[in-house]
Amino acid sequence: MSYATSLNLLEWFGAKELAQAATPDDLAVVSAQLMRLTIESGNRDAFSLDEQTSADAALARITAALTESSLLIDSYISRRYSLPITEAIISTSPLPRFCGAMARRLLYDDGVPKEVEQRYELTLGWLKDLANNQVDLGASSSSQTQVGAGLADFETNERIFDKNELKGFISSGSYQS
Repeated sequence: MSYATSLNLLEWFGAKELAQAATPDDLAVVSAQLMRLTIESGNRDAFSLDEQTSADAALARITAALTESSLLIDSYISRRYSLPITEAIISTSPLPRFCGAMARRLLYDDGVPKEVEQRYELTLGWLKDLANNQVDLGASSSSQTQVGAGLADFETNERIFDKNELKGFISSGSYQS
């Protein structure tokens, strides 16, 4: 499960930046308009097949970056919370924005803008604080089961012996029902 979507990235960072950062190096950079249409599943008939192929490759890189970012986030979250995190917690936490910041950083191969790198580092710092119990996911996270929250988890099988089956083994007077 991803904490953010390509539509989120489009809203937060814009089609132009996504097209430039996500288009594979061996393909021509797609236009912002085509990138927007590809992410929004719009009509791309006005574009050539090569342009559409480039846009599809860019979207595949965006999706892969979001997946990788979500997995990294899970590795920090799982130290304190049971996975998966509920949608109610996700929507009221900074997880979607942080996932977007991480995915954005992953899309840049070289020449990462300073702002993008700073957001990425901020995100990693917050995740480390979350894993070390210095911050949490927000008010609604109290309903999410925390790993190691001091609650024992017991699992039992059917009862093998009860007082009726033990009557023959217990001397009279030492067992009282």
